[in-house]
Amino acid sequence: MTERPDTDLPEEHEPHRRGASAQFTVSAAAGAEAEMRQAMDPANQSLGEALRLSYRVLQLAMLALVAVFLFSGFQQVQEGQTGVKALFGRIVGGPGAEQVSPGLQPFWPYPIGEVVLLPQKDAVDLATEFFPRIPANATTLEMAAAATTAADPIRPGQDGSLLTADGDLAHVRISAEYVVDDPVRTLAECRPEALRDLVRKALQGAMVRVAAGMTLAEIVESRDGPSDALRERAQSVLDSMRSGVRLTSVTFTERIAPLAIRNTFSRVQEARENAKLSIEKAQQEANSTLVAMAGPEWPATIELIQRYEVELSRGDLPAADAIMTELGSRLEGAATAGQASAIIARAQAYRTSVRATLGKEAGRLAGLAPSFRENPGQLVRKLWLDAVREVLSSPTAEVVAAPEDGGSVRIAVESSNDVMQSRRQTEVERRKAKAAQPMGGDMHQLGSRQIMIDAPGRRLERGADRGFGRE
Repeated sequence: MTERPDTDLPEEHEPHRRGASAQFTVSAAAGAEAEMRQAMDPANQSLGEALRLSYRVLQLAMLALVAVFLFSGFQQVQEGQTGVKALFGRIVGGPGAEQVSPGLQPFWPYPIGEVVLLPQKDAVDLATEFFPRIPANATTLEMAAAATTAADPIRPGQDGSLLTADGDLAHVRISAEYVVDDPVRTLAECRPEALRDLVRKALQGAMVRVAAGMTLAEIVESRDGPSDALRERAQSVLDSMRSGVRLTSVTFTERIAPLAIRNTFSRVQEARENAKLSIEKAQQEANSTLVAMAGPEWPATIELIQRYEVELSRGDLPAADAIMTELGSRLEGAATAGQASAIIARAQAYRTSVRATLGKEAGRLAGLAPSFRENPGQLVRKLWLDAVREVLSSPTAEVVAAPEDGGSVRIAVESSNDVMQSRRQTEVERRKAKAAQPMGGDMHQLGSRQIMIDAPGRRLERGADRGFGRE
């Protein structure tokens, strides 16, 4: 290696460069470069193959990522789910065919497309919105009520409650189930995660309005009234928002009065239930009595009696007489059963018996009338003797003879046992015969005032020509 001055550059470049102070000269042989190139060829080939392999792997990875991206749009729709397909945020599908069905749904991947799903059927519970806080040491409502006094306030914001129509407070817990009938409307109006909140808010607002129109007793005691009213009002709210949601059931899991008065209210409720049972029992007894008196068709008989009373109150006696005739025909008919018809039948039989007895007596008197007109004294004497003979012929009669000229006679009589027994037997038979007479020994006039609530009373004579309403 020798050093030489740099004199080959033009003069115009001289100011820009510093002159070389040394020059290196390779004195190796000419074949060394070829040998080095031959030594480097395997390394260059290995590096090239590694680069080509890395490029192939990168291509495959890119293809795999593209495939994963494309197949990420495929989504499995489970049973009980519903939803729609959206392309760039717009729901796709023909009218009525927007809803996806269960199964594998191929579609564009996000963010190009999206399969938006939500449960087709779900439930919400309003457990604390209208219910008071229960102390931690109270495991039942009874324990909580026993630990609460009238001095314990109901704190708004902490204790849920409802204001009723009569100014009282009520507490309820609500459970509701709903289905998504129109997912297109549902997803157009709200996000899937906000659907439960939407249903909950609709139930809360509807419950406040339902409670404002009902009393505390109606909310606590009515079987289906509050739940039906709540479901209808909440459904109306959801329909007005075009939510596409339909409430299938709304039930009250708890309905109570405020804890401070729950025990007292329970006693009042128990008294009402007892009163209701007493009323039902009285109605059953009244129905049994009416069936026993007028037969199974007693409503028609009662209706005729009420019509008769109305006509009497109006003073329309011809119309009242017509109704009375219809009522008599009904009670005397063979189709009417009951004690009333039996009493009428016995009365008719008694009338026939009386007519036969009195008719016989009237015929006998009619036969004696001419003899009485000719010689009244003789006829009276004859009748007297007949009466004495009839009395003396009785087995219970005892005859005592006294001397005609003996003066005053003191008689001590002691009946025989046979006579006394005969008298007792005769008295028993007389009482039995009297008791067996359907209308009593004396044919008293039928009729008495009947006390009725919110209706005129009446007293009917047998001929229906006198009595209350006809004076």
